[in-house]
Amino acid sequence: MGKKRAAFLSIFLFLAVNVIALANAIEGYYGYEDGRVYGAVAVALLSTTLAVVAFFIWKKAEYKKH
Repeated sequence: MGKKRAAFLSIFLFLAVNVIALANAIEGYYGYEDGRVYGAVAVALLSTTLAVVAFFIWKKAEYKKH
């Protein structure tokens, strides 16, 4: 698997983790479970950061001059 394909697939993986983490954060917020909210938001922020990094890796590999 090439670098471009791995980065492309990891973007979708990180975004899926982000959606699940934010759903857990919302569920914890409505249930007044502060620890669950903070943990889920931390996971969501980390997965967003990793998705952005993977995007720039993919972009660099996609538009590299040959």
